Amino acid sequence: MTIESISDLAQECYLRDDFTKHGQAQQAITDYNWVKENILYRCPHWGVPGETLVRKSGHCGAKAELLGELLELHGMKVRYIEGRPLSGNLPIARIALFQVHFWLEVEIGGKWLILDPTPDRGITHFLGDTEPGYHLGNPTYIARWNRLPSWFKKAYNHPLIYPLRWATNIKLDLQRRRRIS
Repeated sequence: MTIESISDLAQECYLRDDFTKHGQAQQAITDYNWVKENILYRCPHWGVPGETLVRKSGHCGAKAELLGELLELHGMKVRYIEGRPLSGNLPIARIALFQVHFWLEVEIGGKWLILDPTPDRGITHFLGDTEPGYHLGNPTYIARWNRLPSWFKKAYNHPLIYPLRWATNIKLDLQRRRRIS
């Protein structure tokens, strides 16, 4: 099956009609693993989740937004979280506006499970790794939203930020190459 849209992806990842706590947890982890392993962590233009799927790359917010859309298509309630766990490893993290990190939480059985799909397999040695229930670093929570704020996307996509995103992508690619060799 060719995955061309988020609804195609939802069908591809769909396990079964099991709305128990255990069934929802399995579905959430399946969706999380797909996004984490199939969408590279990079810093491209931040558009809509469908663009992240087509590009097969996105930064923490774009990957969280894609995962959130997927979970919502599977009938789960999500919220997006902003925190400040980033280190100085990435050039873009040195700018105050970008010293943030996004992930999400999904409600399962009345409790919120942390899902941070940011690091792909190629850069876990550089950024660290995550698994359901854990996120990168030890974040300070800043805010929780039902949707990520559009003002943040606009600031991230500003032309003056292009060189920083470009430099960050080069650094990430170099780290991936080091991992392979």
